[in-house]
Order: sequence, then structure tokens, then C-alpha cells
Amino acid sequence: MSFLFHKRTKKIVNVIWGVVAVIVMIGMVAFFAPGIVNLI
Repeated sequence: MSFLFHKRTKKIVNVIWGVVAVIVMIGMVAFFAPGIVNLI
């Protein structure tokens, strides 16, 4: 498990979490406000 604490891995994990967060936000906006998707 020590590989989880390497700086490079930590950066990769942060990037992955950022991508997941963006996908979730876009998904929630598309789900709750379909009109916004039609404007775009």
C-alpha cells in the first residue's frame, strides 16, 4: 500500500478525483435541468 503515498500517485489520484467530480456535476446538471443542455 506504500505506493499510495508517493507524490506522483497522489497527483494522479487528485486528477482522477477532479475528473470524477466534474463528470458528477455535469451529470447532476443534465439530470436536474434538461433545459440547460438544450441551450448548449
